[in-house]
Amino acid sequence: MSVEKTIEASASEVASSIPDGPDTVNTNSPPVNMSWTSKSSYWHWFHPDDGSDERRLVRKLDLSILAFACAGFWALYIDRSVYTNAYVSGLKEDLAFNGNQYVQINSIFTVGYAISIIPLTLVNTRAPPQIVIPVCMAVWGLATSLGSRAQSFGELAGYRFLVGLGEGAFFPSINYVFGSWYRPDEIARRSGLFYVAGSIGTISTGFITARIYSDLDGALGRAAWRWMFLIGGVITFPIALFGVLTFPGTPQHPNKRLFTEGELELGRARLAAMGRRSTQKGTLGFSLSSVKRFVGRWHFWVLVPWSIAFQQGYLSMAQGTYTLWIKSNSNIYSTAKINNLTAVAPCVGIVAITLFAWAADRFGASARLPLFGIAHFTAFLGLLAFVLYNKSPFAYKWFGVAVSNVENAIVPVMYSWANLICTDDAEERAFILSAMLAFAMAFNSWVPILSMPTVQSPKYFKGYLVCLLMQPVALGLAFLVNYLHKREVAQREKRKLEQEQS
Repeated sequence: MSVEKTIEASASEVASSIPDGPDTVNTNSPPVNMSWTSKSSYWHWFHPDDGSDERRLVRKLDLSILAFACAGFWALYIDRSVYTNAYVSGLKEDLAFNGNQYVQINSIFTVGYAISIIPLTLVNTRAPPQIVIPVCMAVWGLATSLGSRAQSFGELAGYRFLVGLGEGAFFPSINYVFGSWYRPDEIARRSGLFYVAGSIGTISTGFITARIYSDLDGALGRAAWRWMFLIGGVITFPIALFGVLTFPGTPQHPNKRLFTEGELELGRARLAAMGRRSTQKGTLGFSLSSVKRFVGRWHFWVLVPWSIAFQQGYLSMAQGTYTLWIKSNSNIYSTAKINNLTAVAPCVGIVAITLFAWAADRFGASARLPLFGIAHFTAFLGLLAFVLYNKSPFAYKWFGVAVSNVENAIVPVMYSWANLICTDDAEERAFILSAMLAFAMAFNSWVPILSMPTVQSPKYFKGYLVCLLMQPVALGLAFLVNYLHKREVAQREKRKLEQEQS
């Protein structure tokens, strides 16, 4: 399909989703770019037809949303990843971990993460996100720091549960805020840059923990892994305060220190031009009628299973199995070197995230399935090295480690797409984005215990096989999402045409 055809298809897709109602464009709205579905550019940050006021608003949004979102996601991945780095840096021996206790703590963290996602994300539709999200950050930062005083498996498990509880709402809430301000031609790049921060956090964790191990092991009578937890948690608090002061919230619950009334009106006019509804008046979104609305469309029944299959595809990465494989080669690599080498995969992931996100914004709907195909095929090849563990050469295993973040790199495109699918219902959008993650994490809380028991490290044959098989399943579901979304758009166009003719 040519670029011109792609642009026309994207224009039709968004225009047909504009509902009748209070958020539709009116003649009194501030001037906004109504031709944003054409003349898009791969390299230019702004659309060529954006006016000076719109560019000023988007620039302000970028500085306020991305600065906090990226800093927060960076801190989140440090606090999430530090457990694995601490485990290979003396925690296992000091707390006398045995059997499958490593994976059990990962699952306990995931339980806390899963149960907080939906309710806390929905709170952001009724309360200021610039307060809700930083408070959650303070909770997980404190729990991470408390991990430095753990004296037993049970105590550390309790702290990691609280870390998960605090982290649960961050990713879907930030994506909800993206969808509350940005157009379809803007959102994937911002989501991609946000996701890059997570990879940078993983990279930073490796380098920070390596330096802590070299310089602070034994300082003030504390083992290096205790310093890792303490420093990782402390990093979070100033970022949370920064969010309270600078995060913009949403057009319905804005941080009024940042915007003039004219800028807020322009932001709302952009939402109306996209056909994206603001939140409806009422309760926090937990009523029975709301739930019926959320699950009454195909969105929930297809997007959520898609997310579950997708996340099972990179479960090995999330469980830190590649770090344990590097650790199994301790006859080659020192402890500090092992921590440094954990940066390889996220470095490759950053490149993939950037390419995927920019291509999704530039080429629109026609780029999605090819991008998912590339991501899943690359992940399949990498996982094959560990499924064939006894037969694959050492260099091929390193290839598998290096590309282990590539499937994960397509997540910004996935969530940007879900944002657009649910464009005409703000509460449903928040619910679907959070449910996609929550249900996937619910599976992540027990599947690793069965498929990736710690005692099978570093081979994990069952675990890697599950991840391998999920690649074609997740890709097939992406094709189904594409079909159903196109059908929904066509049905809206047909209804609109019939109403015009009647």
